[in-house]
Amino acid sequence: MKKSKQIIKSLSAKFFISVLAVFSFFRLARAVNCGTSNSTILCNPLKAESFTGLLEVISRLAVEIGIPIAVLFIIYSGLKLVTARGNEDAIKKAKESLTWAIIGSGILIGAWTIMKILESTVKSLG
Repeated sequence: MKKSKQIIKSLSAKFFISVLAVFSFFRLARAVNCGTSNSTILCNPLKAESFTGLLEVISRLAVEIGIPIAVLFIIYSGLKLVTARGNEDAIKKAKESLTWAIIGSGILIGAWTIMKILESTVKSLG
């Protein structure tokens, strides 16, 4: 019991020191345009200049990756349904996977729509 408490204390101290080191680095890091040759300045790899721009970039990336994956899952579910050939268990599994693929697509499109609404609201406020 004592040994496990010592291990937990040791791990928590190491974790705290690691987090402290990371956050102290954040204070030194500055993201600027990459036109400078100063090695102490980090270049901003994002194309966004504001928080709303960052949200737009992330949501666009999620939609560009998510929609083709959702289409592939829908096609795969349809193929599973066709190849079930009357097997009730296989048909049930194929219908379930098709349902979840459509639900996932709806969530993806709904999240993108909500993000666009929030983005337009934030832009109109400020």
